[in-house]
Amino acid sequence: MKSTIKLHGIELLDCAQANAKLGLLTTVQQCGYGNNILAFQKELQKAGSEIGIQISSLQDLMLETPKIERGRDFSPDTSEQI
Repeated sequence: MKSTIKLHGIELLDCAQANAKLGLLTTVQQCGYGNNILAFQKELQKAGSEIGIQISSLQDLMLETPKIERGRDFSPDTSEQI
């Protein structure tokens, strides 16, 4: 949900992390900064430093999810190994 006010602190970090995969401009807009990317980046860095993390880009907030490997059989070689 798009914020009608500029978010700050942990709220900004949460919003930015939730929208990071949608791209920079969308994230900036969702967090209440319209098209002002510079103000968003400055406030994001400030919010990060307040909790002790360094944020140099939006990529720093993206969480990596493990890829699930499908289509492989994992079974014992013999019935005694079950």
